[in-house]
Amino acid sequence: MSRITRVMVLAASVVLATSSVFAAAPPATAVPTNKVDDYLSALWTTVLETPSAQNPFGAGGDAYECLDLGGTVAPFAPVSADSCTVKPGTKLFIVAHSVECSTFEGNGTTEAELRACAIAGDPDSDYTVTVDGKAVPVVEAETPLLDIVLPDDNIFGEPGGSEGLSVGHGWVALLHPLTPGSHTILIDESITTTIIVTPHR
Repeated sequence: MSRITRVMVLAASVVLATSSVFAAAPPATAVPTNKVDDYLSALWTTVLETPSAQNPFGAGGDAYECLDLGGTVAPFAPVSADSCTVKPGTKLFIVAHSVECSTFEGNGTTEAELRACAIAGDPDSDYTVTVDGKAVPVVEAETPLLDIVLPDDNIFGEPGGSEGLSVGHGWVALLHPLTPGSHTILIDESITTTIIVTPHR
């Protein structure tokens, strides 16, 4: 069974004191499920529909590991997202783990098949996320059936304009904007990404 799965590995980061002040995400019960589902949908659509040269899953590499989801930034790459620099007021969509299944990869032809594939590949629910040492809620997210149109030079090597279907599943945290400075996102006590919030000018 073929699928694109994003798994981060340990990366260097600047660890700050836990006294750093930041706006934490609201409790998991206060985060509408459809909101995180929408962000996961935007994330996987962006990955699949972005040309390889500008894609962290393609030839673009680390230079494109901070995905803009319309004013919200998601550090997201197949190996690691080392760091992202964002403007003040930027929300962050943190993916502890996510699996995507599509017709392009031969994971199925129907929504039911693709959804079963994505859920089966991402069953764990005990992921942890901290920001500067403080835990934030991790919630389950799942996309609707996504209609994908591949660009030229796509990550699958298919002809530009090829159409297909995709479903993604993941465990995520939605963070309110952080204060200016450097912040450390830690997943499962071993995977780190540095978020640098530029000061107002």
